[in-house]
Formats: sequence, C-alpha cells, structure tokens
Amino acid sequence: MSAATILVIDDDKLTRWSVSTLLGRAGYGVRESATGKEGLASIEEAIPQLVLLDIELPDMDGFAVLAKIREARPGLPVLMMTADPTAESARRALALGAQGQLHKPIDSVTLEAAVAQALKSSAPPGYAGREIA
Repeated sequence: MSAATILVIDDDKLTRWSVSTLLGRAGYGVRESATGKEGLASIEEAIPQLVLLDIELPDMDGFAVLAKIREARPGLPVLMMTADPTAESARRALALGAQGQLHKPIDSVTLEAAVAQALKSSAPPGYAGREIA
C-alpha cells in the first residue's frame, strides 16, 4: 500500500515547510501550494487523500476554497489551519464540511493524530467527484 498524499495549502513558506517536513517524516507524500487557486488546480491535477488548508490566503480565503472543494469533491477530507483560532472560525469550518481546525504552530503529535483521524473519514478509493469550477 502506498502512502497517502497530503496537499498543504498555505501562503506562509515556513509553515508549508514545517508541516510538509513533519508529514514527510511520518511517511506521507506531500504536495504544496501557496494560494487557493494553486491548491484547487493541484487537486484537479491529482486528487490527494487529504488537504490541509490555511484560512487566510492571499487570493481567496480558505473558507471559499473549502466550499469549492466540498462542491466538487464532497468526500475529500480537509483540515483547516489558522494562527488566529476562534470559536466562530471553527464553527464555520465544520459547517462547510471540514474535519477540524488545527491551531498554528502545529506540533508533530497533534498534526499526526489529526491527519490519521481525517484520513479514516476519506471517500472510497477511486472516488473522483467532479471538476472544480
């Protein structure tokens, strides 16, 4: 069985690097995108098994990206990430279909546990959904 591929969408280069490094050391395949549009295009190119999505992105907010992912790939698990967690952002993320919200900086134990749990909720193998508009 091959390792799950995780897409990290975050405009902060250091966050992308640290999260990607932690996930790579845990045995996951990792792809990175710096903007919402890049992330959506990356999903179209090759569907990951999980998306880690920052709430604040330069081109569109993470909630808009999440809504587009949910519309096109309803079974694709998404974990939101934020440096400024609020109860409202957590409620909004869950209402839009995210599996949870991680608070930055994210330690390795929390990250690995959240990723493992989110991957358990993923869609059956081979599910492609529809094209992201």
